[in-house]
Amino acid sequence: MKNYIERYIYAVTKRLPEKVRAEVKNELQANINDMLPEKPTDEDIEKVLKTLGHPRVLAKNYETKERYVISPWFYADYISTLKIVMTIVVAVFVTIGFFEAIINLEQQGLFHQIVDVWASIISGAFNGVVTAFAWVTAIFWIIEHAAKTSNCEATWDLKDLPEVPKVNHKAKISKTESMIGLILGTIFSAIFIIILMNYMNVIAIYDDGVIVTQIFNTSVTDTFIIFFIISAVISIAVSLLKIYYGEWKINLAILYTAFEILSTVLFLIFINHPQLILPEVFDTIAFYMEIGSAEVVAGFEKGIRIFTIFVSVVVFIDLSATWFKTLKSIEQK
Repeated sequence: MKNYIERYIYAVTKRLPEKVRAEVKNELQANINDMLPEKPTDEDIEKVLKTLGHPRVLAKNYETKERYVISPWFYADYISTLKIVMTIVVAVFVTIGFFEAIINLEQQGLFHQIVDVWASIISGAFNGVVTAFAWVTAIFWIIEHAAKTSNCEATWDLKDLPEVPKVNHKAKISKTESMIGLILGTIFSAIFIIILMNYMNVIAIYDDGVIVTQIFNTSVTDTFIIFFIISAVISIAVSLLKIYYGEWKINLAILYTAFEILSTVLFLIFINHPQLILPEVFDTIAFYMEIGSAEVVAGFEKGIRIFTIFVSVVVFIDLSATWFKTLKSIEQK
């Protein structure tokens, strides 16, 4: 019957490791012969082969072990380690990408510069994911094969079993909110830093399209650029950690608090810097408003004080809520 028996045996054995193909071929040939009558007809051969089933399924049954990169014995530890390593490596690669993009910005439009920064960040994140996956998988593959050699499966005790963690929904961190915060925070940080680096000289008071006076003192803004870059990088790292942990823990709360305080202080020092606004700006505003320069300065300083208080209160409320959730979570454990 068109050598269907040989073709069936080949369809099975080609899916098996080469070292067992000959043995399986002989065994399968013997089984088929036993199932057939002495003088088999085409219908007999077809019935026997259909009884044996699809060659792919039969080949799977002949395999002596499951095919996987990481065995179920180590899979949970593998996933846990992969999450930690991936978070760290992605944070490092994104940081490097962010730095490189900001430092190597070309003279082009603001939109294109923002796209370049995001492209570098996404590329860094992708490279971090691939690198972390490759290294962790390779290491666990080595560990698994070493464990099989030493037969470590037998060396465990009840005391090695982990405690069952208690779930506190009030301390949960929304991954969606963290992702949105990461994306928006990175976008605004990139825009702010790009403006500081390339567009401070065009932020000015204009009259009929002509610059009357530049507003910001670039000698002051330039000194803050590196600090805002560092703050943006730390913000990305904190957001990634929030996504990874998924709930408020004491170490995460401490890191978040430190970052919020330092970044807020940096921003408030920046906007309260006495030389941030050029003196000519107040004179120009006073001229157009037909009031005294001292009155303009006093109004500006009052506005900055109110804004400073507002920002401080908002940050204080945010940190208070964070620590309330964190401490409540600790009490329930």
